[in-house]
Amino acid sequence: MLDQIKHSLQDAVKMIDSSIELSIDDIEVSLLFDEKGDFTTNIALKLSKLLKQKPLDLAKSIIENTSFNEFEKIEVAGPGFINFFLKDQSFLKLLNEGKRRFQDQSTVNIEFVSANPTGPLHLAHGRGAIVGDVLSNLYQFFGHKVTREYYVNNTGNQINEFLSSILFHISSIHHLDLPYKQFYKGDYIKDLAEKCFENFQDIFKSKQISKEQELKIVNYAIENLVNLSIQTLQKSGIVFDQVSYETSIVEKKLLPEIITELQKKGLIYRGQLHDPKDFQGTKKDNEITIFKSTHFGDDEDRALTKNDGTPTYFANDIAYHVDKYNRGYSRLINIWGADHLGYLKRLSSALTALYSDIDFSVVFCQIVNLKRNNEIQKMSKREGTIFELDQLVNEIGIENYRYFMCYRKNDTHMDLDIDLIKKENKENPIYYIQYSFARSQSVLDRANKLVSKNLKLSPELKNLIKKIHEWDLVVLNSYTRNEVHLISHYLESLASMFHSLWSSAKSNPQIRFLDDDNNLSEEAQSLLKKYQLVLSEGLGILGIKPKLKM
Repeated sequence: MLDQIKHSLQDAVKMIDSSIELSIDDIEVSLLFDEKGDFTTNIALKLSKLLKQKPLDLAKSIIENTSFNEFEKIEVAGPGFINFFLKDQSFLKLLNEGKRRFQDQSTVNIEFVSANPTGPLHLAHGRGAIVGDVLSNLYQFFGHKVTREYYVNNTGNQINEFLSSILFHISSIHHLDLPYKQFYKGDYIKDLAEKCFENFQDIFKSKQISKEQELKIVNYAIENLVNLSIQTLQKSGIVFDQVSYETSIVEKKLLPEIITELQKKGLIYRGQLHDPKDFQGTKKDNEITIFKSTHFGDDEDRALTKNDGTPTYFANDIAYHVDKYNRGYSRLINIWGADHLGYLKRLSSALTALYSDIDFSVVFCQIVNLKRNNEIQKMSKREGTIFELDQLVNEIGIENYRYFMCYRKNDTHMDLDIDLIKKENKENPIYYIQYSFARSQSVLDRANKLVSKNLKLSPELKNLIKKIHEWDLVVLNSYTRNEVHLISHYLESLASMFHSLWSSAKSNPQIRFLDDDNNLSEEAQSLLKKYQLVLSEGLGILGIKPKLKM
């Protein structure tokens, strides 16, 4: 119906002025759920300046140039909106109207979580994990072949500090007097240290540990933490297709070829950017390799090598994305924390410089605060005061976790209210959504036989039918915008309309699904099954199974 209205509006505008080029995508039509109508458009307001007409006059002219059989009336509202009122007999047509969804079978790589392997997954990782997995489900819903990928940054100073913290704890507990400092705290460091000590007892018989031995210890610790993270995510329904390590990307030696290609394009030079972090009065005069990212709008050029000649994190990250591109994906999507917002420009600049056809985008997730007893909990990984993701999932349950991590727009801050989430009433949206599914199933289960009888079209029923009809638009918008919260909000609204219809039937027996003999009309059965189908598709994208009974 939405497309039908859009095409009619497009034809009407052409009749008013044939010189106007108006795309279907430029025409906005939305549903109404009150007495103002069933559909509305702002087309007269948008085109009034272009067509040099007052919005009210243009709206009237558009109505005069359209013809619909489905509508009782079409009228102008407010400053120039056009509102459409459906005929009663058109509502069932709306419910049964089938729309073929487009399918795109191209390959998509969605990289998410990719936590630093210096501690267990915690609350901050939880949002990106679910957004990434739900986005993967959404792309699969539209036919894409999706690879879920987890990237492990297992090089750099963070790894040195992680190793030092483990060895510091081993030295302290076992009185070894080893020359290491503590950077990371927490029980997980103690547990890892004990595992490392038990596994490498021969190494700790010596008073000195070689670089090679350090590498064995830290790789063992990282492997333990990564496996623990993967297990935690699997418990939440997240299964990765590929786990990639930064060290394995370095071993492929892609960087020399990348730098050569950028040099050919005149985007590399040698020199110094600014004083390095360890600057203490003696300026280093050795040259480093620098990428001209300012050519692409970045606020400064970016180093590809450090003063000692080794690659920067940025350089290895370019190589990692080149590796993904070389694997043949049509689209690369990363899920990042909002603290990486400034990093996007330099990486996208380098990738665009290398491959003009690359389809690379990033979905940013803002931080999540844990709220308990109306107070925000303070957390720090280095101080060991983190709330592990495993603890969260165990406390609130998988479906609460998956739903609420998609409840707010991903780039806005979110307070996760534990006390509210654990409630089993209408204050908890996912509970109320599941309850609506169980209610609809209870009607189907209790039905004695099917009868031919028309549905009584109450305002509540009309709104529910329109909301069901809106699903195709919502899921498409969620897909094109990479905004999974649209699905959570839609399901909450849909369930609310179902419950409103259910409540209204208590005082009006004529609109009940079942009659006094528990007979169910064919139209009511069709409505309930369509409702369950839409709810199942939406919950399925969120990774949640609908409940038949509650």
